[in-house]
Amino acid sequence: MNDSPSKIAVVPKVSIDWYRSAPWWRLISHSLAISWRASHLGLCALALLATQALIGFSGWLFAPEPHHASISWVTPESQSETMTPWTLNPNQWLETLRIDPPQNDAQATDRATDLATESAASRQQRIESALSSQRRIVWFHPAPNSFIQVWRRYVSYPFHAMDGLTLRKSAYFLTNTLGLIALWAFVGGCLARRSVQELGMHITSPWINTLRWVAPRWQSIVWSVAMPLALVLLFCLVPLLLGWISNIPVLGQPVALVLMLPVALMGLGVGWVAGIALFGFSLATVSIVTEKQADAFDGMSRASAYAFQRPATLFLAVLVAEWTGHFGGSIVSIVLNTGYNIISQAFALGSFGRLGAMNSWLDGCFLGIVPLLITAFGFSFFWTASTAIYLVLRKDVDRAEFDLIDMGATLAPKSLPKLADSPQQTPKTETPANPADE
Repeated sequence: MNDSPSKIAVVPKVSIDWYRSAPWWRLISHSLAISWRASHLGLCALALLATQALIGFSGWLFAPEPHHASISWVTPESQSETMTPWTLNPNQWLETLRIDPPQNDAQATDRATDLATESAASRQQRIESALSSQRRIVWFHPAPNSFIQVWRRYVSYPFHAMDGLTLRKSAYFLTNTLGLIALWAFVGGCLARRSVQELGMHITSPWINTLRWVAPRWQSIVWSVAMPLALVLLFCLVPLLLGWISNIPVLGQPVALVLMLPVALMGLGVGWVAGIALFGFSLATVSIVTEKQADAFDGMSRASAYAFQRPATLFLAVLVAEWTGHFGGSIVSIVLNTGYNIISQAFALGSFGRLGAMNSWLDGCFLGIVPLLITAFGFSFFWTASTAIYLVLRKDVDRAEFDLIDMGATLAPKSLPKLADSPQQTPKTETPANPADE
């Protein structure tokens, strides 16, 4: 028998961080709950209005063609329906029921004969003409811009300037491009900062803290996008100079063509530099507001590394974001249209007119509220989903966890406590003499 005292075995407690072990698509799906908040929709709506005002002003100032100033950013680019059902359109059933019945038996006989002999095309045309004066019930509404459509709005705009270059057109598109970069660098930085804190650390930062965090990094975000574009424009000076040389009589054209051979072979490098700006501008923005002491070069480097080292992961993440944004945007579209229709119908019950048809200068504002907010959701989801994609790519490349985010100095530095004086530093005081001792 063992007389030794019994020992208590302590089993270590093992806990699992389920959020860190969650699949990567869970991060993108969580972006919906962040992107359709009222504050995010409001910020994107104001940015869209500012974008439209900028394009209108520069169009009035520079554009020789009037249609350049009428590019609409405040309405969805997509004209597809939201969540189209797999059954027949309910409007077709309602249209069939709305056809006026015949007046008597003779008219009923003639109408039955006409219906039996007419073709399907003529029948559809007759139904549409019979209902042309009636207001159709709208069951499904246009979906907002998806993830790829928002990205295409950003990156395709500068390419319009390459179609028939003129001095006024170049000035018009240059002004708009610089304005778009400056405006959306700040808006995208704010949305990315709030999204990365909630996606990575499950905390919601106040807006004032977000603005203070993004404001000093705004120039770095702008330069991370403008830097590769500036390099491309700088390289374009070489073929521009060779184009001038080709105008020299006799020897100009052959000399210019020979010198253009090595320049043409460098087109791949120029394309890669342009691709950094086109594919990585959103990732660079997230990097600058996420990493510690990140600048424009660091953001551009991380964006290019993540995008071109993990193209398959990026493709799958964009695919998930595309479908998630489409179905989430369909819900937002239906909710916004339903709420607006309820309010407008309630207003119509107490008025002789309807909202948007009161012959007032505010009619356009009421008619544009829902399209503006639907478009704002597409842009809000783009920046939130881009933040989730950045965290996924960073974990895949650098093995960095989602919650590894620079939070800065949360507390003000405190001064060291004052030490007590040593006996050698204590001033000596002369004690008064006691008269009794004398």
